[in-house]
Amino acid sequence: MDEMALLREAGADVAPPTDAALQAGRDRLAAAARPARRRPPRLRRPAALGLLAAAAAVAGAAAITMAQVVAPDGHGSATAAAAEVLRDAAATARGGPPVRPSAYSYTRELLVFPGEPGRQCEETWLRRDGSLAAGGTFPERRGGHCDPHEPGRWLPSLRDGDADRRPHADVRTLPTVPSALRARLYSDAAHGRGQNADDKGPRDQLVFNRIGRLLRMPLPPELRAALFQTLATVPGVDVVRGERDALGRQGIALARSFGDPGDTTRVEIILAPGTYRYLGMKAVQDMGAPAPLTRLSALLTTAAVTTPYQRP
Repeated sequence: MDEMALLREAGADVAPPTDAALQAGRDRLAAAARPARRRPPRLRRPAALGLLAAAAAVAGAAAITMAQVVAPDGHGSATAAAAEVLRDAAATARGGPPVRPSAYSYTRELLVFPGEPGRQCEETWLRRDGSLAAGGTFPERRGGHCDPHEPGRWLPSLRDGDADRRPHADVRTLPTVPSALRARLYSDAAHGRGQNADDKGPRDQLVFNRIGRLLRMPLPPELRAALFQTLATVPGVDVVRGERDALGRQGIALARSFGDPGDTTRVEIILAPGTYRYLGMKAVQDMGAPAPLTRLSALLTTAAVTTPYQRP
């Protein structure tokens, strides 16, 4: 018997969540990990992009209780365990290779979520501010192989006239001094810069989500190090060891919950042990169903490119 059948039997006596509750969960989960984008009303990003949320899936998540530490500026920060991991990550990032400036960042990811099709591949081309310029989904091949030549569903590049007028935040302008970067990210979150158009939640969660999106892009070593240091000052960030991305690669997860009694969404940034290379993200929401809503991503390729649709 497969795992989904076991889950269905386990939940046979449990009342299913309402349609409204399921839709609220889908909306929250989709907003948490979707790349920031410019969103004209008539060109909404296809629902398949950005890790779809669907019906109940894999159960279980590690619960961690650790003492909070206080950042030098007086704000609450990550747990002591997470802060230790992030100090090591920042030190490792400083020794990384230089990254050439480029107009766009290319990413290719494997997405895993309950429902149909359940597993698929996604390509995105992000502008310097992290907003979506182009993207598409296509079928996964056996073993997590994502062949970009497979036919897929494409979102055309957005023309300048189609872009909305919200202010955006060019990654090249982000400070590399951690205290200045923290102030900038929180200011951006307050004013809607560098966020998804439909991102919701407290500023701490918006900053956490944005750092996760930035870490999957090719970044200068000093900026990557500063992002790790800034993440250590975000209240509520914890560490979960032994988590796995959509490819099954084991890593160290930096996790944060929305902190709202009415919203149990938890988002995790999964990093490779030792190198602290970005592996993927995980989003979980327990809605009272037999198993939480869970979706995963795994970063397969990332590179700096000069135009949308250019592949490394």
